[in-house]
Amino acid sequence: MVGFIIIILFMAFIALMILRNNPATAGAANAAVSGLRRFGLPLVGLLILLLLISQSVVVIQAGTAGVVKRLGAVRGEMAPGLHFILPFVDQVVLYPTVKKTYEASEIPEQSQADYPDIIISALTSDGQQIKVGITARFMIQPGKAAWILQNLGTERDYVEKVVKTEIRGSGRRVPTKFAAYDLYTKTSYEAQQVLFDEIAPKFQDNGLILDELVLRNITFTDEYARTLEEKQIALENISTERNKLEQEKMRKEQKIVAAEGDARSIEIRQAALTKNPTIIQWEFVQKLAPNIQWGILPQGAVPMLNMQGFGAKQ
Repeated sequence: MVGFIIIILFMAFIALMILRNNPATAGAANAAVSGLRRFGLPLVGLLILLLLISQSVVVIQAGTAGVVKRLGAVRGEMAPGLHFILPFVDQVVLYPTVKKTYEASEIPEQSQADYPDIIISALTSDGQQIKVGITARFMIQPGKAAWILQNLGTERDYVEKVVKTEIRGSGRRVPTKFAAYDLYTKTSYEAQQVLFDEIAPKFQDNGLILDELVLRNITFTDEYARTLEEKQIALENISTERNKLEQEKMRKEQKIVAAEGDARSIEIRQAALTKNPTIIQWEFVQKLAPNIQWGILPQGAVPMLNMQGFGAKQ
């Protein structure tokens, strides 16, 4: 704003100098020039001073790091806060220190990531064509902004040279270590970990931190996807039949165990009756009507039976 005002005043001064050469406007122009010299020059000086002050003060916002370039050379990094630089000599390049996201997806225009990208095409170890969707969260290492400017460039430069290059390269390379069916099942989590372990050191070497990487989805061709679904259904059917066979086997074993228990019980009972035959008489008494009374008589005695109780109503 200050620079714009100075330019306006300078243009006005040039216009007045031109008007002084015209006899018709020379008087008014001379008066205006005198007034400009009296009041304009101090004003211009004040504006120049304000311009120098504004160009020498830099405020670095939170979540940002500033790198000073002096005549093209990297001088150092500035933390958030108020800083003073040489006006018109130093230049400050800003880098975000907050976490950013990169995402490769089917529809990048609908992505909410800071850096959306198209989905990654790859091949599995058994030659199947797949598409890999990846989301990664990353940030600059503390104190590495100056190194990044010196070796990689701006924020857009390091995202293109490191983030995008390494993720897309590993996204095509890692699936070749897995069969398509493995990636269709829970083994995809292993592939995600392999991706992270391969990319994180490369980020580290370039002043970045890979905070998290998620293998969002793996898309197969329609034909192969149907084959995988049919195979999965067949495996589930086999598992169901195996469970049925196991249950039938358990029921048979339970019956065998029960029969063996009954046989053992009969053997024990036979042994007990052989040893003590009076048990048969006792069980006979227990099965008779409860209103019939019995007693143990001496050997050779004839038992007497009261027949009157048979006709009585209970």
